[in-house]
Amino acid sequence: MGGAVNVEGNVTPVAEFNCYADTVAAARVYALTSPNPASTMPPVIHGKSVLPPYPAKLSKQLKLTLFPLDITTPLALRKNYFYKTIQPITQSGSPLALWIETFMTGIFNKVETMLGDGSEPDLSLHDPSCIWYMLTQDDPAWTPVPKPEDIRIETSGQWTRGMHVVDRRQRAKPGEESSKVETHPSDPLDATTFDEVPGDDMGWLSVNKGNRINRMVKTPGDEKFAAILMDRLFG
Repeated sequence: MGGAVNVEGNVTPVAEFNCYADTVAAARVYALTSPNPASTMPPVIHGKSVLPPYPAKLSKQLKLTLFPLDITTPLALRKNYFYKTIQPITQSGSPLALWIETFMTGIFNKVETMLGDGSEPDLSLHDPSCIWYMLTQDDPAWTPVPKPEDIRIETSGQWTRGMHVVDRRQRAKPGEESSKVETHPSDPLDATTFDEVPGDDMGWLSVNKGNRINRMVKTPGDEKFAAILMDRLFG
């Protein structure tokens, strides 16, 4: 779970907490999904990272499924539903229910203060969404993007640290066909040369560079998870 792709962040206007907390670590993990990890490795910032680059050739690419704020924020446990569900269990003497009700009360009070508009507070179930997926991944309602996306993390920006950057230019990738051409070993024009696109800095239009992130875009239902979670805990 991490990132905000097509929505605002939750700790800055563009960054989600997990990836903002350690942008270099997140960027290095994302780079392992690339056919050429060096193309998206974060720059070395003095005092921030002393980790060496990855080997030039890795045995295989990492398969990474991303659950960004885009789909985890709507998975909300609402205050009224929570109390309606847990209070009968608390009254029955359940220590677990009493403990959960105690810290959730503090969370809801804090959210209520942050909102400040009198609306019903809720708690987005960000990290638990990944567990839900692992338990129910055979459900066809889970929907990823049609093909992996080149999503990169800004690691050194003053205002944009942790931002998930995607190419929204809607430009074609001319290298998709040429990169499949197998040239003669003595031919100096290899696939990498064909893959270069004039005016495209940092290889955004390259088929041999960039990350390959399997972003999840749809869950089995925003309103379902809170009930499933409470049932798992107390059912």
